[in-house]
Amino acid sequence: MSPPIPILDAASMAKGTGEERAAFGHKFLESMTEYGFVKLVNHTVPLPVVEDTFSKGQQRGWSPPGEEKTWWLESNTGDVESPRFSDNKESFDCGDPKDKQFPNQWPTESALPGYQSTMDQFYYDCGQLCVDLLEVLAAQMNLDPKLFSSKCTNEASTIRINHFPPIDRQTLESGQVSRIWPHNDFGIISLVFPDRTGGLEYEDRENPGTFIPMPYSGDDEVVVIISETFQRWTNGAVRPGLHRVTKPVDMVGDVVPERWSLVYFCKADRHINVGPLEEFVGPERQPLYEDLTALEYQAMRNAVHYPEPVAEGVSVEA
Repeated sequence: MSPPIPILDAASMAKGTGEERAAFGHKFLESMTEYGFVKLVNHTVPLPVVEDTFSKGQQRGWSPPGEEKTWWLESNTGDVESPRFSDNKESFDCGDPKDKQFPNQWPTESALPGYQSTMDQFYYDCGQLCVDLLEVLAAQMNLDPKLFSSKCTNEASTIRINHFPPIDRQTLESGQVSRIWPHNDFGIISLVFPDRTGGLEYEDRENPGTFIPMPYSGDDEVVVIISETFQRWTNGAVRPGLHRVTKPVDMVGDVVPERWSLVYFCKADRHINVGPLEEFVGPERQPLYEDLTALEYQAMRNAVHYPEPVAEGVSVEA
């Protein structure tokens, strides 16, 4: 079994000495390359903002339980003709407050006071953390620190609030329903803020198809996940982190408890090419992926796991 996902102190990224920042960058790139995941503590998204977002959490709007079918992303072997494997979750998505192409759809202020302002603050704080992390990755690869971040103004990035209602254990173990089936995210990187209820699991790369529970370490942690766009940009050098959500490994009883999570999907700007970057292509490193805009790629991946067409703003995730 692979060792546990590393936990890194992000304070050194912003406030550390040059030596401490270099050590953080080295460990961050190493973990993302080896596992596809890393946990950060003492990051720059303020804990009160995370707590406020959780407290107000109830595609640019709401997706009902079962609408998304992540089984089709990585679990379909081609022998099933109609969608029947659903996800036991509902979610609310929102994006850049300034987005005119896919504007947010908000509850009224009277219905949920302070909801929109809370989401906006969480959005901007997460976006800045992602930009900082992308620049760390580029610098550690001996590339222009702005190589990745310049392609991501967060115009297309998305917040998702996931709610997993209680469900009978027998139903979840039937093989027809999962909280979220194994999948990769589509963007560049994702930030996952889990609650205390377990269930998030990551693939053991030493034993493909085997998943390891992601332990909960504290309210101030965030899980960072490499996603498919980064894999495409690096021409396969850095693979995305395959993950799923299921019942807590230590649960007892016949009812799987309610669970919440907050996710920030950091995505390339819609017009940006998500084919391999020239820095990762050469005579002996031919491109592994076709050239597509980020919007085209998002639409292509969305078409796999939604039975009906959906807006660009919809994302998948833990």
